[in-house]
Amino acid sequence: MRHITRAHRFGTALRASLAWLVAGMIMSGPALADETCQSPFLPKVTGQEDYIYVWTLGVKGVADGNDSMVTVDANPQSPSYGKIIHRAPVPGQHEAHHAGFTDDRRQLWAGGLDTSQIFIFDVASDPAKPKLMKIIKTFEKDTGGLVGPHTFYALPGRMLISALSNNKDHGGRTGLAEYSNASASTRPTRCSPSGTSRATTG
Repeated sequence: MRHITRAHRFGTALRASLAWLVAGMIMSGPALADETCQSPFLPKVTGQEDYIYVWTLGVKGVADGNDSMVTVDANPQSPSYGKIIHRAPVPGQHEAHHAGFTDDRRQLWAGGLDTSQIFIFDVASDPAKPKLMKIIKTFEKDTGGLVGPHTFYALPGRMLISALSNNKDHGGRTGLAEYSNASASTRPTRCSPSGTSRATTG
């Protein structure tokens, strides 16, 4: 009986605390978001953004079945607010996962985990309609065996990319690759799966 009483008191206190928390959030006004997960080299975005880019998985039997970069209208004042306004497909299905802006926010790099391909979109010419401008198909070869380009982290004039694993044993030993924004060079500075580092020019 004592345990039941303690549990009841704890539950009552927890519900009261949550109620105060929710009330405080409502009274404090709308929540403001910040890009805490982004590179410090990206220019800070202030105010209302107009678009959200969603790197989506292709599904067989849906549209053309390809992975796509989808644009959603994010401006509450727009008549198409909350709706998909553009779709930029890439050839095939690649297990679309993460994407990241270059340091000037002119390009959006997106990775395919299954095929180790990288898709580079121009988001500056027409932000509402990203355009596929290049496909890097040589990530595995460029890096000496890294597979699954995963996280894209902007550096000044370059893109740092982490990989999921390696093509030797697929055991999770991995590394980093660094590509040039300007040329989307396929000769990156890299850390190989063996743990040794090597720099190449490009």
